[in-house]
Amino acid sequence: MSSYHEVHRLVHSGQAMRLDEAANAIAAVNTDKGNPRAQERTLYDLLSAREGDLVEFCSLLYGPALVTPEQVMSALHRSYAIFPEEFELIEGAPLVPSLVSESPDECDVQLTIPEALNLMKSIGSGVDIQTVISSMDKISANVLWRRALGETPAIPRKRLLRAVAHGGGKYNPERLTSALAVEPLEEVLLKAFKGELSQNFAIEPGHPFKAPSFSAWRYWSPPFKNTHYEKVSGPRYYAHKVQGEVFLYNSQGEMVERDPPQITYDGDCVALVSEQGDVLEWLYTDEEPELWKSEHVDRAVAPKRVKDGQHLRQLCESLQEGEVLRLIDADRPHIHNQHKGGFILPRRVYELPLLITEGKVKSDGVWVSLKIEAMDGFDPIPVGYANIKRNYIPDNPILKEATGKFVWSKLEPPLVGSFHALRVRKGKLEGANLVALETSKGMNDVMQYGDLWSIDGDGQAR
Repeated sequence: MSSYHEVHRLVHSGQAMRLDEAANAIAAVNTDKGNPRAQERTLYDLLSAREGDLVEFCSLLYGPALVTPEQVMSALHRSYAIFPEEFELIEGAPLVPSLVSESPDECDVQLTIPEALNLMKSIGSGVDIQTVISSMDKISANVLWRRALGETPAIPRKRLLRAVAHGGGKYNPERLTSALAVEPLEEVLLKAFKGELSQNFAIEPGHPFKAPSFSAWRYWSPPFKNTHYEKVSGPRYYAHKVQGEVFLYNSQGEMVERDPPQITYDGDCVALVSEQGDVLEWLYTDEEPELWKSEHVDRAVAPKRVKDGQHLRQLCESLQEGEVLRLIDADRPHIHNQHKGGFILPRRVYELPLLITEGKVKSDGVWVSLKIEAMDGFDPIPVGYANIKRNYIPDNPILKEATGKFVWSKLEPPLVGSFHALRVRKGKLEGANLVALETSKGMNDVMQYGDLWSIDGDGQAR
């Protein structure tokens, strides 16, 4: 049976949506893996036929995790009377496929979506996990375990929005994405079906919206052609001034119960403010209602530009405890590109004394690569590479000699350098940056390899 007819068989049953109905429909959508437009058509048919079930359908696919892997492991121990490491499902295998494999191919139990989600939640409070596993078939289990453990959903949000946009023909995908700044997914979908969304997203006083998201940046070069920065040490808020009264909203568009800032502008306006109430950006004024669409230099009270990679490293190293660096695309609106705002670079707290053992000029003739090593007992062990512009190499004859060729050359003797890193993963440095040569230090001062594992992760939690 084709995916199109399978969906229509499922959605015209006239019943409230059950877990198996939704899961089979999702599986039907995913049969057309190589044909995105066919996927979208199938998905649109499903959603338009079951508008009344949109909230439940979305709750099955998206949302915070319902149970942790640790709780699942504990439940397996309780129900099967063996330790997790002895359980053949877990040993060396991804958790979701392993759990799915234990469910039956067919199941007589017919759970509704809310019942299924509540059953998953109950694992944390001691329910027999065998009951959960036996209450759903494999197709249902694949969807539900992914949702329960907070893994990648069976249908990405982006695909869902594209299906509704292209299927309905009333809005483009970008408009639906921007609508998520104001309302939850299921509300956006319902309004899109009914044609109740305006054609364009707008920031207006008195209409709360979610702040754009900022992802982690893991490079020592600026992310944008024109990158501006802010040092951030606390939450940011949106101040809406409506008829002389100021309302404060957090990044999720929720009203905040605290003393509103003093907004000197006389008319209606929207501004991004710091925790202290200082205005950072103007997003809306009566004279310029679309100010939020302007470049950052026109919106910001005190715009600051990242000059280059060297400046970015200096800024990062200057951050105080609790501060992060927010990197903004200065040529874009406040909200743009799938509701992205830019990137965040956290403070680096590492000062890693490591050995520089080899060096060479890279093929572009501009950059130099340094091989860096830690000590494994009394033996050096490679832990990564650091790249540095040739004209920034410290004035040291040993280092200069080793970095003067296009082939790897040993430093005789090796030198100790102090390094920052974007992060440490499994004993390896990512994005290592030479802060300074430590000519007064020797092999005994070099960091032990085992100590690198103890600081695995980012320099500081964001």
